[in-house]
Amino acid sequence: MKKLYISVLAILLINTYLFSQSIYVDNSLLFSQNNYGGTARFVGMSGAFGALGGDQGSFSINPAGIGVYQSSELVFSPGMMFDKASSFYLSNTLDDSKYNMNINNFGFVASYDLSKEDTRWINFNVGVTYNKTNNFGRNVLFEGVNNYSIMEVYVNSANAGLWDADYEDLFWRAYLIDEDIDTINNTSEYWSQITDQIITDPNGFTINQRKSIQSKGSMGELSIAFGGNYSHKLYVGLSVGIVWLNYSEYSSHFEYENASTTDIYDFHSLEFKENSEISGNGVNLKLGFIYKPIEFVRIGAALHTPTFYELSDNYYNQVKSVFDNNENFDPRSNIQTYEYTLTTPLRAVLSCGFQIGKFGLVDIDYEFVDYSNIKMDDEENSQLVKEDNTQIQAIYQSVNNIRGGAEFRTGPFYLRAGAAYSTSPYKKTDTSVNHDSNRLSYSGGVGYREKKFFIDFAYAQTNKDYQIGVFEGNPYSAKINTTQNNFILSFGFKF
Repeated sequence: MKKLYISVLAILLINTYLFSQSIYVDNSLLFSQNNYGGTARFVGMSGAFGALGGDQGSFSINPAGIGVYQSSELVFSPGMMFDKASSFYLSNTLDDSKYNMNINNFGFVASYDLSKEDTRWINFNVGVTYNKTNNFGRNVLFEGVNNYSIMEVYVNSANAGLWDADYEDLFWRAYLIDEDIDTINNTSEYWSQITDQIITDPNGFTINQRKSIQSKGSMGELSIAFGGNYSHKLYVGLSVGIVWLNYSEYSSHFEYENASTTDIYDFHSLEFKENSEISGNGVNLKLGFIYKPIEFVRIGAALHTPTFYELSDNYYNQVKSVFDNNENFDPRSNIQTYEYTLTTPLRAVLSCGFQIGKFGLVDIDYEFVDYSNIKMDDEENSQLVKEDNTQIQAIYQSVNNIRGGAEFRTGPFYLRAGAAYSTSPYKKTDTSVNHDSNRLSYSGGVGYREKKFFIDFAYAQTNKDYQIGVFEGNPYSAKINTTQNNFILSFGFKF
């Protein structure tokens, strides 16, 4: 058997910019970001409520918003999400999409009137509110004809002495990796029909590839908030947040023979499946204030502690092989569980709002968060988790999140609009590809409000472009353009 012409070192160096971290590093960022949901009023203004308050969605930004209430409130906000992902890979464009029904918000605020007491405190309010803070539902699909194969990765790693029950062993059990043993020299070499074909015809080799990534789940925060109104000048608030997280991802990498250009001996197709389900919960604290220096101006500030997560990942992999004689094999690894902790970064929010009489509100929020401060740990304080933390510091950076929104009123009818922008969390380096992966959102909404009842509707669209690697050693990345559309309806009662 000929020596394989690609060494493991070469594989690792070809695509360092796409494969420089583990899946846990990727997920640490995913679970640390917020795409705030809440009431339709809040979403219709793109979450720009840090200096306004008086809305349960605002508790996720600035808990001092609860101090603005002067009556009790019950609200419920169902919604629907439609996510579309367009991919570009090896000159091919494909679209995939996903629908999801969800609860964006529900909660209750109790307001206690203190104006008759011998104090300058006007109200003391308590609220228990659930707000969705992220929605992970997405389907991504891309395909193309490539001159690199995933088999190069696992054949070379096997020859380098790397053997993992979740990877190389599965390809071995599916008869996609074979071994030649030299009894005279007491040596052995791993090979495959695909890598042999690459060696035989490196310039003419092609293979069809298709990859599907399906994810679902969400993050939601139950806020127990306390706040008050001091002399209609200062509003203060404190909240304890309990965060629920569930995330599952199914990834399928499929390769099949392109017989018109490359006839691979005794091979038809292979499929490598990766399955992961992560769940857990976390806790955080938020402290904030809103101050009115003059009647129509409001200044807000809030500090969010890290969210301290306890997470559990249940995962397994699977390989399916089909050969020319229709013989097939389908080995699967055992379900394994990895438990770890995740600490997200601090967040600081500054806000400025304007109240234009009784017919208009405007708010601008600035939020700062440094994702290089994400930390992970496990019971063993393992070397792998230390390496992940080192990668987090090397890859991620601080970001600036800006939100702006406005609301205009005519009688009982309300019209709202807003926009939000987030800079890329990835550092710019000579090999980075996602340093310009910014996030942009637009929103709008309408509402009808009477003294004791209100109903609001909002639509929000979030756009983001990014690139992902397909497998190690593959110099071609997939470019993904995503558009997430959210439709939210809120029903509320005041008493």
